[in-house]
Order: sequence, then C-alpha cells, then structure tokens
Amino acid sequence: MSLEHGNLDRVYVASLLLGHVKCNPSYGIKHVIQTVKDHTGYDIAYQKAWYSLKMAREMVYGTWESSVQKLPKYLGALQKYNPETIVEWQHKAHDTSTGAYVIGYVFWAFKSCIEGFKHCRNLISVLPLAFAIVDEESLLSWKWFLRQLSRHIIRGQWGICLISDRHAGITRAVRECPDFVPPNGVHRYCLRYVCSNFNSKYKNIVLKDLCWRVGSEYQIRKFNRIMEEIKSQSLEAFQWLDRIDKEKWTASHDGGWRCGILTTDMSECRVLKGARRLPLTAIAEMTFQRSVHYFRERLARSTVMLTNNQLWTDFAYKMFTRWHQNSIEHTVTKYHQFQQSASVVTRRHGGHGVNTHVVKIANRECSCGKWSQFGIPCSHAQKVCAAFMINAASMVKDYYNIMTYKNTYSKSFEPVHFKDYWDVPRFELVHDPTIRISSRPG
Repeated sequence: MSLEHGNLDRVYVASLLLGHVKCNPSYGIKHVIQTVKDHTGYDIAYQKAWYSLKMAREMVYGTWESSVQKLPKYLGALQKYNPETIVEWQHKAHDTSTGAYVIGYVFWAFKSCIEGFKHCRNLISVLPLAFAIVDEESLLSWKWFLRQLSRHIIRGQWGICLISDRHAGITRAVRECPDFVPPNGVHRYCLRYVCSNFNSKYKNIVLKDLCWRVGSEYQIRKFNRIMEEIKSQSLEAFQWLDRIDKEKWTASHDGGWRCGILTTDMSECRVLKGARRLPLTAIAEMTFQRSVHYFRERLARSTVMLTNNQLWTDFAYKMFTRWHQNSIEHTVTKYHQFQQSASVVTRRHGGHGVNTHVVKIANRECSCGKWSQFGIPCSHAQKVCAAFMINAASMVKDYYNIMTYKNTYSKSFEPVHFKDYWDVPRFELVHDPTIRISSRPG
C-alpha cells in the first residue's frame, strides 16, 4: 500500500480532525497520523499531517492574528458577564496614528477563584487562581505577574507560600516581592523540577531516585542519612544538592509551609493542559471553561460528601484513618500534663520501627514532621491524644473540613453571551510581526 493517496489532501484530512482538535487541545502530529490511518487505512507524510493539523486548529480556534485582535473583546466580555473579574494589560505601542497596540502582558483572574482562595491553605499552587500571557518568560514578566498576584489576590494576606520551578526569572522576581519574602511569606521549589534538573546533569536513575527520596523525607535524621548515601555515590551530585537552600526544596527543612505539597503538578495538569498550543483568545476561553468545570465538579463532590456525613476531604480522611490504624501498636510515655507532651515508641515491622518520637500536643507538633506539614495528627500524635483523653479529630486543620471545601467552590460563574453582544474594547490589539509563531505545532 502506498504512503500517500491522491484524495488525501489537506482539506480532507483537516475535516477528519475537527472534532479531535476541539475536544483535545493536546492533539498532536502522531494522533493525526493515527486518525487518518484508522479512517482510511492509509499513512500520510509528517508534513501533510502538520499542515492539516494547522488548518484544523485555525478552523476551530481561528488564526493567530485574528485571535490577538479578538482577545480584548473577549476578556471585556468576561468582565461584563462575570463582574469583578480582574483583567490587567501592559501594552506596547504599535501604531500611534491608529492607536493600535501589540500585547506585552495580560493578566486575568476570575472572581470565583479569588473568593475561593480565601478558604484555602496559604499556598499558591493548587487552585486555578490567576492566569497570564506574556511575550517571554523573564525577570520582568515574572515581576509584573507577581505584582498583579499581590495586588489582586494576596492583598496583604500574611503567610503565603509560593511553589514554583527554579527558573531564574522567578527566583529573582520573588526576592523583590515582599509578599513572598520572610516573614510575610516564603518561596519553595517544586521537587519534581529539582529532580528533573538533577537528573539532566547526572543522568543516573539511582541518584534521581535518591534525590526524590531525600527531598520528600520529613525527618531531618533521615534526610541526613540519604544525603550521605548520595555522597557515597557521587560527591559532585551531593555538592550540587547541598548548594540549594534546604528549606527551598526539602520537606524536612520546610517548617510546615508547604502543607505536604511537594510539586506543582496538581495545578499544571488541569486547567492549562494543552492550552499553550492554542491562539491567545482560545487560551483565555479554555481557562474560563475549564475553571467552570473544575469548580462545578468539586462543588458536586462536596455535596455528596456532606450527604454521606463525611467530616473531611477524601485525602484527610484517608490519612487520618491510616495513621489511626498505625497508632494502635505504638506505646506512649507521658511527660508534661500541661503541655501534653509525651514520647512514642513505634513497633518493629519488617525491619522498620522501634523508633522514638516526641509529641507536644499544645504545639501541635511531632518530631516525625508529618503533623506540622499536613495539618493532620500523625499516628504518634493520635496515640498521645488518646493517652491524654483528647479527641484527635478536633486537631485536624479547618481547611480539610467539608464545609470549607464546599465554600471554596461555591462561587458561581456566568456564561458569556454570543459575541454580537460583546462591547467594543477601548483599544485595538494587533499581532506583533516581530514575534515568530511556532513553525512546529505539537
């Protein structure tokens, strides 16, 4: 069978792809080739697949140029039909005679997300909180984005933890943003990115595994032991990790700011998945539609949990229950009645255990490090609570409460009306011809 067929032109192939492209923005070249094969029995060349996919995307989402022009109108419509949606622009003058601009930066945040954040942990990572399009990822663009975040989202709130990768622009910008500098707040690194950078340099699967283990360990003594193991494998790798501030990337030295969250995966893989391939207005539309779905899905889940008389979110319930089961075989020695302090000895299982941990109920801390990280009494804390006749369930942080969870996602969105009802924006935006549009979609 031949590689090409005369009737498989770009228009026909693009028509086969429309539904796929609309449903899956991540749809790539390999998917195109497989779809054509499934429909026709023929293979097509990579170049034809590329052009057909480009055509299909433009048919569904519009061209890059038309999307740039449409963006101010669409974001204005979002503000019109969803009042108190925040939109901030930073333009570059393009044609002073016509008043046209090219996009520099644009930031937007939905009112429902801003209100929902008030019920969350003081952690910027998980909730789809705010979005931005910038000309490039740099110190200037990150400083601008963090200023908008501080102005419109944080609003002077104390104790915010920001988790991100180690991009030089972010780290430098954060140092100049008071909301993320102690004592107001902190900046932490995504452990997955640290491990990825580490593996890119040393390309050793054993070392990569040790890097993850040492970063995710909650006890300092275990952190030290694994670091020594890394040193025995590679002194250079040990020194590379040792140069990074420990509180930035390790759970053991974090001080409880991370709330047990080590990576940015949760936020990255939801609302923005596949969106970066699309024209600008399509990206904005996708953040809106997916945020609506994200909130609606979680609000429905909270209703089910309330109906089932569930106290906490699934995560907290599973952690508390598992640790309660583990606590049964611990032994306790009480020390201070007023501070409710005690030592706990764990039982040996398969070579593990027979360790001693110190719990101070009044301070809500255990030397294992898990209670301060997760806000859920660990197995040692639960055993001590029982010894002092304290209800351990009352020690679970309020942000795990089902009503808190429901309140986070209870704010509603409103649909955007048909484009004929959108207002004319106060400025014109045009595509910057000096910016090269990617020649390889996917």
